[in-house]
Amino acid sequence: TIQLTETITASGCFITTPVFSVNVNNIPTPVISGLNAVCANDAGVVYSTPNVPGNSYTWSVTGGTVASGAGTNSITVNWGPAGSGSITLTELIPSSSCVTVTAPYTVTINSTPSPVIAGDNSVCESDQDDLYTSPFTPGNTYSWNVTGGTIDGSSTSNSVTVDWGVAGAGTLSLTETVGSCSST
Repeated sequence: TIQLTETITASGCFITTPVFSVNVNNIPTPVISGLNAVCANDAGVVYSTPNVPGNSYTWSVTGGTVASGAGTNSITVNWGPAGSGSITLTELIPSSSCVTVTAPYTVTINSTPSPVIAGDNSVCESDQDDLYTSPFTPGNTYSWNVTGGTIDGSSTSNSVTVDWGVAGAGTLSLTETVGSCSST
């Protein structure tokens, strides 16, 4: 409430207004939740804030696009190429016009690795110590898998040594991972 008393200094006369009521409305308190690290070109990644019936929601995305849910408390985002992205949310209480805009919710868009295997793709039965490699990227992890042979030593570096078995089809695959992004 607000009340005003006005006084004429020279005469000491005064008057006080009636109590003026003010309705102090709540402001919205949006909190964005969802992944803060994604892979390049990931599609359908969900972001949300708690739903307050009657409130309106406006989302803004950089580094990607809103695929669905615009105007609601939950959206799906299709992310673009590697780099940085962000999401901001404006929540409005229509009955009071109170509005809150969130700080940017930062999203790291990681590159998706693209492993390439180099080495002999035609070997003799029972060949030993055949070396296979993939370009090394610092920070990435590697996991090799072989059928028709066995891996000598570690299977978790960017190179592997294979002892092949009997004649027939054999396969070698490599999964390279950075953050939560992997390719085989």
